[in-house]
Amino acid sequence: MSDGHRSRAADTLARRDPGGLLYGAVITAGVLAAVSANNSHIHRVALSVGAVVVVYWLAHVYTESQEMLFHGDHRPLHRRTPHAAAKEVYILVGGVPAVVVYLSLDLLGLSASGAAYWALWFSVAFLAVIGYLGAHRAGMRGWRLALESAGAALLGVLAVLGKVFLH
Repeated sequence: MSDGHRSRAADTLARRDPGGLLYGAVITAGVLAAVSANNSHIHRVALSVGAVVVVYWLAHVYTESQEMLFHGDHRPLHRRTPHAAAKEVYILVGGVPAVVVYLSLDLLGLSASGAAYWALWFSVAFLAVIGYLGAHRAGMRGWRLALESAGAALLGVLAVLGKVFLH
């Protein structure tokens, strides 16, 4: 990927909610590791992961709508909630890629456990790319760029280790 492509990708990500994207990916990886350790029914695992990510998102939507009160937005809850939901939507978006990988690998014939491991390693790479793009956008190069990428990836590696220890 050329420097121009990296810069465009980093700028696009910055206009969204990279923190929410990372958060959704980390939550998804952690829940996928935990749920798949004791459950081999692929659709039940995927639904469980999705349900937990939605609950985390709803918690963020509610807390954001309450925070709006403290910043002078005195509209009723049902008027603040759509704005809060839109602001926090990248938590959901961050969870989608790993679940799609997990379900796709099932379609290719992998076992639920094998699909979970691959989806978790995908999450490691996904997190590393987001960390890399953020560091690249901040102008970091060399070892600092590598350290930022590795730091983001480490959260995914912890989920992989969680699955190893739970399995």
